[in-house]
Amino acid sequence: MNKFTIVSSIILCLAVSGAVQAKSKYTQEFIKYFSVCRPYTEAKYNVAYNSHDTYTIKGYAPDGSGRCIYVETNEWQRGKYVTTCLFSPKEHQEYFRAMLNPDVKTSVLIKGMAFVDAHENAVYLKYYNNPKVCRTERK
Repeated sequence: MNKFTIVSSIILCLAVSGAVQAKSKYTQEFIKYFSVCRPYTEAKYNVAYNSHDTYTIKGYAPDGSGRCIYVETNEWQRGKYVTTCLFSPKEHQEYFRAMLNPDVKTSVLIKGMAFVDAHENAVYLKYYNNPKVCRTERK
């Protein structure tokens, strides 16, 4: 066998086993809980921004609207910022699908302007910049 065949076989085996996957900012466990809006929290250090980030699923809004409450906290040199999002069922599913395919290039409209980025990031920024969905406070 030549080297190309061996390398191709290894990559195919890893891809089938799930060892090669797109990189989400969330763990697979978090994504599993997010899919059903079940309370869950995870925290990590973000090297790129020198920040401590906490991702929290609070569960469904108590008002019966079916909205999923998600809170993201970012602490870094410029302070602590808490973003609270209330995703409608449609928005929740869109963001969940983006988590499953985080690196696929996607175009979204943000305040009437087209924005292209990795799928997960683009969808999050779409809602982050929509005050009807997400609000950020400095703490």
